[in-house]
Amino acid sequence: MAEKPMIDVAVLKVKHITVSADGSTEAAIALEVEGGQDLQLWMASDVLTTLEAMLAKASVEQAKHQPIQ
Repeated sequence: MAEKPMIDVAVLKVKHITVSADGSTEAAIALEVEGGQDLQLWMASDVLTTLEAMLAKASVEQAKHQPIQ
């Protein structure tokens, strides 16, 4: 089975994140990308939870390689 194509986009800045207080609506992450465009990602609360967990794990791993300041 062929792999799905990947879209690579260089993100320059996180503009804002919008979440629901009770998780009942989708979350939105707005990004500024190369070329002066803005990209808005919409995701269900369970997808956001997965993203948060992945970022937390990445942060822990990165901290292992950073000197203590």
